[in-house]
Amino acid sequence: MIASNLNASVKYAVSFPKANQHYAQITIEVEEAKSNLIRFKMPVWTPGSYKVREFSQNVDKVWYDNGNGSSNPVRIDKNTWECAVKKGDRLRFSYELYAFELGVRTSYVDQHMAFLHGPSAFMYAEGYQDEHITIQFTPRNEWQNIEMPLSLVENTQTFSCANYDLLADSPVALGNFDVSTYLTAGVPHKIVMIGTGNYDLDKVTADFKKITDEEAKMFDNTHPSPQYIHFIQNVDKGGGGLEHLNCQTSQVNRWVYDKDEPYLKFLGLISHEYFHLWNVKRIRPIELGPFDYNKENYTDLLWVAEGITSYFDDLFLKRAGFHTEESYLKAVAYNINRLENQPGKNVMSLDQSSKLAWVKAYLSNENSNNVTISYYNKGMLVAWMLDVEIFNSTDGDKRLDDVMLTLFNRYYKDQKRGFSYQEFVETCSDVCGKPLNDFFDRFTKTTEPLPYEDYLKTTGYALINAEEENPSLGITTKSDNGKCVVSFVRSGSSAVEAGLSVNDELISINGWRVVDKINTSLPGYTIDTEIDILYARDGRIYNTKATLKQSDIVKYEITIEEALSEEQKKFQQLWLN
Repeated sequence: MIASNLNASVKYAVSFPKANQHYAQITIEVEEAKSNLIRFKMPVWTPGSYKVREFSQNVDKVWYDNGNGSSNPVRIDKNTWECAVKKGDRLRFSYELYAFELGVRTSYVDQHMAFLHGPSAFMYAEGYQDEHITIQFTPRNEWQNIEMPLSLVENTQTFSCANYDLLADSPVALGNFDVSTYLTAGVPHKIVMIGTGNYDLDKVTADFKKITDEEAKMFDNTHPSPQYIHFIQNVDKGGGGLEHLNCQTSQVNRWVYDKDEPYLKFLGLISHEYFHLWNVKRIRPIELGPFDYNKENYTDLLWVAEGITSYFDDLFLKRAGFHTEESYLKAVAYNINRLENQPGKNVMSLDQSSKLAWVKAYLSNENSNNVTISYYNKGMLVAWMLDVEIFNSTDGDKRLDDVMLTLFNRYYKDQKRGFSYQEFVETCSDVCGKPLNDFFDRFTKTTEPLPYEDYLKTTGYALINAEEENPSLGITTKSDNGKCVVSFVRSGSSAVEAGLSVNDELISINGWRVVDKINTSLPGYTIDTEIDILYARDGRIYNTKATLKQSDIVKYEITIEEALSEEQKKFQQLWLN
């Protein structure tokens, strides 16, 4: 998008005089001070990733000029710098940002390219967040591309936006990139390939377009963005994605493009992040915006933001022709197995997993599987059940698709705000034609088991556990320099009763040396067998006994019933196509 040359109250300037040392130099100019002091703050977290990341750790040299020469600001706390200025005067605040982590939530600079992620790169002037902003780049001479999802000021290397929230939500890539373009719903889309890989850009473009076209159908082929960018970071190690208002950043192994399953998984990531264009960035829990970048922003509804998106990401791949029915059902079964094999399902509810993401989801430890669940995972399964509930209650006339369209129109377009928990429940109930308070109370606020079979049988599918009966010690181990070391102890297991712990080295079982890592089951033994275990902890040798139990690990598969009713046939046809 091209904008006319605009005057702005806050102007950013970005250059790279020390790129080979991984530094960007950033200046923020406030045209007219509102008081005699201005504070500049670096965000402590990034929207979409619910963890305090302390981005200020990468801010090094800091200085400012209030018209009387260069001065050093006063550092008030970990992420705040205070500058003296006369009210009404101009102030220029500058800092060097160390950027050496190429990720979807972080920033990276070297002599070959730069990727700046808003909250990890750009401070804001406190009290000026709602002022109009321009941001001017001075790239290295050899860099040909400046890619940013903001309006470009005509014939310049300057972009403009309405406020800091939009700047923070707009990453920028500078360097020399392979770029491809296409249209979805009449809106220009761009793919920016950061890093090399074995991609066929024409194929990638065609595949992305199939996905984005399919997702736009849910919203009557109307698109909320003036433009959209897919930033793809091709790397040796890493992964994940992060959504933004008018773009997304995804990271993928650079060699996956000719491998069927890894490439399909990558397309699932693209489908997921693109659907956030609507769900999260516009259809959102009311707590998720405007943001407080200085502390945690809590909501019980991350499962709506991420779980519903996780439900639709693979479903869109099926609708777009990437998944077969078999591979899609396998993806659903994977999510069932993931939840059912996590002891934390009996401890943490879905709304708790959402609210506590700041200290649980992003700060996991060796005991996390025993006490937590993923709001992505269980949220996806509750979204699937909700879809079936709505379908069955409306004789196939309505779907979860209709809930998303209603939320988009009712709260984003009409009321220009997010929704509360109760408003979400009411909207789902309106579409379903009956109250759903009990549904949400049971499956989001308690640890009640999810009744998969009840929902599957109404739609012509069956759930089969293909896991064989096995005696289990209830541990997971890893091989560490020839040692068998315990990496996870399952709550309620034989290992707990025997006193085993994470980091214990298993030396022998019944007098036989353990020479490699072992799985949770122990072939060759039977249930209720008592075994002698020799293990080491902190350099000391110990003996213990354990009575093997039946493994509670499941391996569900979803199969299609042979005889289907007309209602079941209708569901399967509409659900997957």
